[in-house]
Amino acid sequence: MSKAIAILLWFLLPAIAASQNSGAKPATLNECIDAALHYNPSISEAQNEVRIAELSYKTAEGGLYPTVSADASGGLSDTYRLGNNYRTGNASITANQVIWQKGNVRASINEAGNMHKSAELSLKSKRADITWAVKTAFLNCLLQDQLFSVSLNNVSKARLFLEYARERYKMGVARKSDVLKAESDLSQAEYESANYKNKASQSRNELVMLTGLSQDNLVSLEQPVWNEGLAISAYDSLLDLAIKNYPDLLALQNMELAQKERTQQANAAMYPQLSVKGGYDWSYNPVLKDQKGWYTVAALRWDIFSGNARRHRAQAEMVRELVYKNQTEQLKTFLVKEISNTLIAIKEAEEKIALSLRLMASTSENLEIAKGQYQAGTGSMLELTDARIDDLSAKQKNIQAIAAYQLAIANLERLTNSTYDI
Repeated sequence: MSKAIAILLWFLLPAIAASQNSGAKPATLNECIDAALHYNPSISEAQNEVRIAELSYKTAEGGLYPTVSADASGGLSDTYRLGNNYRTGNASITANQVIWQKGNVRASINEAGNMHKSAELSLKSKRADITWAVKTAFLNCLLQDQLFSVSLNNVSKARLFLEYARERYKMGVARKSDVLKAESDLSQAEYESANYKNKASQSRNELVMLTGLSQDNLVSLEQPVWNEGLAISAYDSLLDLAIKNYPDLLALQNMELAQKERTQQANAAMYPQLSVKGGYDWSYNPVLKDQKGWYTVAALRWDIFSGNARRHRAQAEMVRELVYKNQTEQLKTFLVKEISNTLIAIKEAEEKIALSLRLMASTSENLEIAKGQYQAGTGSMLELTDARIDDLSAKQKNIQAIAAYQLAIANLERLTNSTYDI
């Protein structure tokens, strides 16, 4: 009687747990992504970097306008004293505007503008990285949940087959070794199920850490719709799309453009600076009384020699420009490799899905035959166990193939900065 109750509880506990969680709405992939983008501190950091770059750009634009300053002073002095009058005072207002230095000011503005664009693209890249990480973690959770569910089903079958063996042993139509074999198989199935349960818990914890959501919010996850036979563009088209849209590459290219402007500034520093200055001066002392008047001058400043410091700086900036070019080419090579590998992974996953579906149909039918033969006394426990394990393996392969396909599509989305329905 106690064994029957234990078996009944084994079957009912999953259903009871599911009914308790059925009231909670399953968390969707998009909800997890939105939560992660809001929760992750690196997004706030990148947003602040964008703000800093924007302010730096506005600061650089200040070079297009004149510098206006004013100063005033007053006090006592015996230089121009008249009797007991020692008072003296000065005031002035000046405006200074750089007119020309081989595009130095404009290069500074362009540099800041490109760095601003790079910061915006870096923010976009961080968003894409977090989105990809959440997708990967979400899909891994679904994979581990499904593998755990299949393992529970396998434990149920192993327990049921043990009851078959015990009943047949009591009836005298089976050997003790069949019972021992069934008990061993059940222990093995329970061990594997516990392992899958731990993996499911670990994957859920990773999703919790990424999204900031609680375990209660992630008890149930909504399975994304899997579109079989999704149309994927050809390699060349995908590579062009990746080179055009990959945020990390675009950010690096803007940094390269900013470096070119720094090189321009270093070269411009070797040329004279032409500026115009104007102002109004006022001064007072007892002897000369009020003195006031305006003025305007053109000034030319040229630092002719500074120990070759400016020339060396220009050379260093040119080398940094080459470094950015090298990094850009390396990233393009990375995209070529990753696009190719991802397409191979997608094709491989599609083939494995098709093969695993045929395998599942075959192993399921074989399991039913083995079960009937054992119940009829014409089959052995070893054959029944082999059929059960083969059926379990086929289901696991199908689950893993679909997960591999979904993960490959998620990686393709990250590389091309595009969205595909998985």
